[in-house]
Amino acid sequence: MKIKGILFDFDGVIAHSEKMWFDTALLTLKKMSIPYDKQIKQKSSLGIISEHLFQKLILSKDYNLEQIIKNYKKELQVTFNQRSPKIYPHLKKFIRTTQLKIGIVSNAKSNYIIPILEKNNLLRYFKNNITSCTGSIRYKPFKDGYVLGAKKLGLLPSEVMVIEDSDVGIEAALKAKVQKILRYTYNDENLPSQIQYHVPKLLSYKDLSRKLLSN
Repeated sequence: MKIKGILFDFDGVIAHSEKMWFDTALLTLKKMSIPYDKQIKQKSSLGIISEHLFQKLILSKDYNLEQIIKNYKKELQVTFNQRSPKIYPHLKKFIRTTQLKIGIVSNAKSNYIIPILEKNNLLRYFKNNITSCTGSIRYKPFKDGYVLGAKKLGLLPSEVMVIEDSDVGIEAALKAKVQKILRYTYNDENLPSQIQYHVPKLLSYKDLSRKLLSN
């Protein structure tokens, strides 16, 4: 079936931000004097929600997750106020020139996504096609976000290509019956050391048009 639209993940796919989230999580634990597993690296945490990240990081079983998340949100606000994530190279041009329908499906909240798009003059290209997998929309790896994201574009999941960076997101797309999935690796800088789902890699957005033609 011909590709009629693209659904992008956000962090690690549009915004070069995954390390900022992870480093802020570690900073939060350090400030709270909570021991954490230093063997866990950012690449092994791609795509997972904050609660699961802290459950993975923290060594003790006795901790207040609610308070940690509260402190984490405060630290994130400082982090992103000080330094806005950059958009990956060559992506702006693609977004501004493509004739395909485009949308975003992310585990991040829309009130985080929208300001970054606005700052980079990209918000109008996504219009109302931003799906935040929070609240009533179950987070990835559940399929809900990609099912809804395709529906917002007026398409079937089988008519869209999904661009993801994590196994969590790829699993969600597969569950939604998406047929075409690319893993964006930013020249393999973001490539996890262990991969569960093997899909074609997108090393650079320079190659996206060629990948679309080959699919």
